[in-house]
Amino acid sequence: MASNHTEHFSLNQWQADDQVLRTDFNEDNAKIDSALKDLAAAQAEKADQTALDALAAEVAKKATTAALEALSKKLASMPCLVTGTYTGDGAESRLISLGFQPKALLVMREEGYSARPYTDDYYGGLALPGKPVCLQTSYGTNYILTIESKGFRVYYNRDRYILSNQKDTNYYYLAWK
Repeated sequence: MASNHTEHFSLNQWQADDQVLRTDFNEDNAKIDSALKDLAAAQAEKADQTALDALAAEVAKKATTAALEALSKKLASMPCLVTGTYTGDGAESRLISLGFQPKALLVMREEGYSARPYTDDYYGGLALPGKPVCLQTSYGTNYILTIESKGFRVYYNRDRYILSNQKDTNYYYLAWK
């Protein structure tokens, strides 16, 4: 029988004068077998947890991707405001290209008005698709501002007070995409 034992598993350690017994070896082997079994189970559990963590990360990544795609689609369908300026060139009709048809459009002179106070001068206004800014007169319809498939059109006719493209005049616009 061993007179000493190891610190962690209490395995037998014999001194020179100890009697060696087969049962001591059997007990030690049973302890080693049990410890190896526990170690293998812990490694399997750790491997299962690692696989589960990887799967959870992949699911979270796919959920995040799906959420971002849904948000991107929602944002793409929401109106967005495009702002800009142009300087009139005095042409009777001129297309201001935006690359899209505005859902709504507001044009004003740089001073902040679309019609000059106390005059009949018209510089812009609020236009919608199919609803241009225009004057109905005995001469017919005089367009001031119209929305087109790729932008908007401005006009100039000094005799009719249509000044949305007056030469060397600065204009600001808000276009809803």
